[in-house]
Amino acid sequence: MKLKTLLEQNLNRLKIFEARLQRVQQELKSLRVDSCLIEDPLDLYYFTGLKLSSGKLLVCPTDVLLLVDSRYLQVAKERAFCPFAHDTEDQWLSFCRRCGIHRLGFDGRHTSYDQFVHLQQKKLDLIPCSALFKEIRSIKDPFEIVKMKKSAKHLWEGFEFICRNLKVGITEREVAKGFEIFCLQNGADALSFEPIIAFGQNSAIPHHRSSDTPLISGDVVLIDIGVAIGSYHSDMTRTLFFEGQDPYLSKLYTIVQKAQRTALELCRPNQTVGQLDMAARKVFKEEGVEELFVHGLGHGIGLEVHEFPKIKHDGVDKDAILKSGMVLTIEPGLYVPGIGGVRYEDTIVITDGGYENFYSSSEQ
Repeated sequence: MKLKTLLEQNLNRLKIFEARLQRVQQELKSLRVDSCLIEDPLDLYYFTGLKLSSGKLLVCPTDVLLLVDSRYLQVAKERAFCPFAHDTEDQWLSFCRRCGIHRLGFDGRHTSYDQFVHLQQKKLDLIPCSALFKEIRSIKDPFEIVKMKKSAKHLWEGFEFICRNLKVGITEREVAKGFEIFCLQNGADALSFEPIIAFGQNSAIPHHRSSDTPLISGDVVLIDIGVAIGSYHSDMTRTLFFEGQDPYLSKLYTIVQKAQRTALELCRPNQTVGQLDMAARKVFKEEGVEELFVHGLGHGIGLEVHEFPKIKHDGVDKDAILKSGMVLTIEPGLYVPGIGGVRYEDTIVITDGGYENFYSSSEQ
């Protein structure tokens, strides 16, 4: 690679991480804290580009410090885009004194109780600010969107591989293993989760574990799959009818697609996620099948398969407002124990004027 190209790439990466840290710095005043402490390994990766199993990032309005143990000092020296130091008590206290830190924001999901007590003993007032990090990460920048579209494209190729290999007698487990091997051999870093391959009655279990159940003519086939490329995940569900359609499940399939279209019509900035779920449930209620919808409508996705916000009308994130750059799954489903189930899931990104479907150009 030419030196000029390499320098340009590093400069672009530097701008990306600087912009992400600036978003945190801009929120410190509203949180009424002098600094915030970031310890979640995924958050550390998001804000620094470094994959660390442990570490600390202290963010002040005009200063940043990454603290790592001896295992990562060389990595930080070679690749860190922000100041770093060995994670010691002296480095902590020196930074706090220099930046005038008295009120420290922390992520209650990742700061241990022992550390909480220890920091209090250092005369620091600790303020929970977990929501800040998940909300910042929910808005994907162009760099992330490119990676997620690449992951989605690869996932669709994996789905096509599954479709080509469905045959009477093949088992759910064989399909799942074949999909995994295909994806790993063709560029995926990992699977996002254990594939859900469900034949016949098994499709009525939303999170069925693939088994030795063989495929027979007339089966409904539920396929829920995802891959990770460049640390970013994809997620998609399709329901197929193999060599014949069950009239009842076929009707449910039509209703599910109608519910998804109705929810997608609301996917634009300033809508709440609770409104999306309610729109889909209204369709199900009108069709007399609302009781068959047993999970939320979807979720955020990115560095994790399930991120903020959870799309459910009565969930903790029901009042979260859609913003341009959010990437979500929309996945209504209906399930009838002893008969089968259908689910249809797409991944979309909210745009200024609505949304873009990562799979809209991939349909059969």
